[in-house]
Amino acid sequence: MSSSEGYILNAIQTPGPLLPVYRAVDRGAKTTDAITKEAGIESGLSEILTGLQLLRMIGKEDGEYYTSEYRWSLYDEQLNFRLTALHNLSEETIDGTTRNSTVDEDMWGKQSVALLNYAYLLNEDVQYFENDDNTLYSAIDDWFSEINYQPRSQQGVYDHNDPKFGNWTRLAQYLGLVHKIRGREHTVYPDRKLILASVDLATTDADLTVDGAPAIGMDDYLAWLRQNLLFVEPTADGAIPEGVARVLFELVREGEIEFVEYGDAGAMGMDGVPAGEGIASEANTITLIQDEH
Repeated sequence: MSSSEGYILNAIQTPGPLLPVYRAVDRGAKTTDAITKEAGIESGLSEILTGLQLLRMIGKEDGEYYTSEYRWSLYDEQLNFRLTALHNLSEETIDGTTRNSTVDEDMWGKQSVALLNYAYLLNEDVQYFENDDNTLYSAIDDWFSEINYQPRSQQGVYDHNDPKFGNWTRLAQYLGLVHKIRGREHTVYPDRKLILASVDLATTDADLTVDGAPAIGMDDYLAWLRQNLLFVEPTADGAIPEGVARVLFELVREGEIEFVEYGDAGAMGMDGVPAGEGIASEANTITLIQDEH
């Protein structure tokens, strides 16, 4: 894990301009002067450019900036940006289980913090938090030590503090992972559009149909999320954690997806979700029942 690269929780303090600056570079603005003129952003531009580099959304070569293409091209540019940023961050993590094991420190990318903070909230069923909660972010630091994720600078290992956790919260909100209620108060539910898009993309990759509908096994869906977007682990009893399950349940109620029984795989539970129409009693598979969103 390189100590020379910047740390995303220090770099991105105000994420709002990320997409406008990305657009400016994508339209051909290659220098800071050109980006300033194209995006109309002067204050904090260096911070945003560094943040986009740490999100792997832009690069710089011979003094000129260039963009990385969106990982997926869907119906909404902000969604494409969010999905691509999350995908790039997912490549900083590993596809595996941290709940009962540790990994070699070198397996974690330095910017894994962005998704591992969220993984902790899901693992511990934290549905509500304040972004200056010292007890919470100290517990996350303890967990990082347990799983051997130790991002460093030349001064030593990074720990959370109020500014860093506040920066993370703003970035997580911008990427659609948490929602601000008021002041410092936030809830831990990913954006509906983000999760619906993930089901759409995951069922496409799975290349499975059930009764004519695109489908994916529930355990395979969580594996797809870990590999492509979010480090979401099954709960200790093998269920989808409530933070994600509640959004999936909303999509069931809206008629976008169903949970069905298919094949020989065992049933997989959804924490905090009542049984009902659109959810089979022994559900193990998600089907996408609408093609246009």
